[in-house]
Amino acid sequence: MSTFLNEKDAVSNVLGRTDGATANTIRDNLINEVRQSDIANSYPFSWLEKSVALTTSSGVDDLPSDYNINHSPRAVYDANGNQYVQVNKETWELNNQSYIYFIDYNTSTHLWRINTKDDVALTMIYYHIPATLTGDSDIDIIPDLKLIKYFVAAEYWLSSERDEANHDRFQVLADRRLKDLIDQDKKARPLRSRRGSIYTVDMGFN
Repeated sequence: MSTFLNEKDAVSNVLGRTDGATANTIRDNLINEVRQSDIANSYPFSWLEKSVALTTSSGVDDLPSDYNINHSPRAVYDANGNQYVQVNKETWELNNQSYIYFIDYNTSTHLWRINTKDDVALTMIYYHIPATLTGDSDIDIIPDLKLIKYFVAAEYWLSSERDEANHDRFQVLADRRLKDLIDQDKKARPLRSRRGSIYTVDMGFN
């Protein structure tokens, strides 16, 4: 695992600079942006899994603020081991089966929420959005420093320098590195109960 300072140094170096320890708003924001969007949204990586206890009241409970809507939960189950199946809202409304749920957005709390037929205590294994790095010593959960470096360099050339040629060069490197990371995760854990929406799975909301 790398620190925020490691990542700032790596990006600065690949851009041909030595100012990693100096604050750079564009670079530092881009590091967090690619971590939380480009990488975390690309695949339900095993190292993004988290577990949370939920209790629905009137059939609903808010999900954690770091819940990533781009990937269906890996598992949802009650204390008796009953597995809950995610469906879309229309299916849920027409189905009287107990062990189903759908996810929608709570406009009051600005959080995603789970909806069940009955009030129930559940455990959800979900994929989270990595926390924003702020301090130099903050540890990043993403296990590939080069991937972050290439992604950020690509975005930096486009957003700061308006250099599409350099953006494209680094984007190719980032895409290759991302593919390798996905392949490694598949080999480490080949069986997955659900896959994310980028793989055309019904996310259960409209």
